[in-house]
Amino acid sequence: MTKEGFLHSGERPSSQALQSFLDALADGHLPPEEDACQLLRDAAKHFWELPTLVQIQVPAAATLHVVGDLHGQFCELMTVLSGCGLPSEKNMFLFNGDFVDRGGRSVEVMLALLSMALFAPGRVFLNRGNHEFAYMSRNYGFEEEALQKYPRRIFDAFQTVFVSLPLASLVNNSVFVTHGGLFRSRAVRLSDVQQVDRFAPMLGDVAQDLLWSDPTNEDGRHLSQRGAGILFGPDVSEEFCQDNNLLCLIRSHEVKHRGYEWQRGGRCLTIFSAANYIGRMGNLGAALRLNWAEGWVVE
Repeated sequence: MTKEGFLHSGERPSSQALQSFLDALADGHLPPEEDACQLLRDAAKHFWELPTLVQIQVPAAATLHVVGDLHGQFCELMTVLSGCGLPSEKNMFLFNGDFVDRGGRSVEVMLALLSMALFAPGRVFLNRGNHEFAYMSRNYGFEEEALQKYPRRIFDAFQTVFVSLPLASLVNNSVFVTHGGLFRSRAVRLSDVQQVDRFAPMLGDVAQDLLWSDPTNEDGRHLSQRGAGILFGPDVSEEFCQDNNLLCLIRSHEVKHRGYEWQRGGRCLTIFSAANYIGRMGNLGAALRLNWAEGWVVE
């Protein structure tokens, strides 16, 4: 079994084979075109069959690691895995969007994440971010990088995977996780998120808010300078959690100096995992370790 072809041996790969594949990526060895294409086809099929709002059940003895933006910084992904371990029944992961663009190893990040999702289905989850779109890939570097490393059909296959990714997750019926944030209308409930057609050519307001919104410490709903989504205040987070019987919202989408930040009121947590973002921000990267028996730890 080659490092590159472990997913296609006809047998369930071992954790050692997964580690070998990740090590090969770290050493700069990309899988052959056909293996990469098969991996992307398998991943698209896997995610296509999931709902837009994925229900994640974390057993009492298990830990869920929530990882924020990686933006093509493969070394940060390897740092996370070094500290958290590989996925298993008791070691689960939720990667919360913006896997690609700006960093120079977005291809490796995506291949690693997809290989883990297929290695441990039901233990590794991915939410779509606002950068997992073709027009963002063209503007922020992923398309250029992908075409340097593979023919265009591989880049197109990545886009098919992006379209298939869920937009949000609900952890143990009490923690809502999405890339961006909350909604321009208070009327939106979790049931509305479940009904979003994420495969539609043009995403509606609910989907755009999930991908693009940001918290602010000023109460109310406000226009966002991003041109999509909204700015939502602590009162909006509180209302959404009360209306949907949630403990809190976890989101990513914004660089934070410490790698994480709680919104005033303690109902919305931002997790950002790309340390020293774009090589000059000087920020720390963080990941959230969530265990229902032990509580919350941001690392």
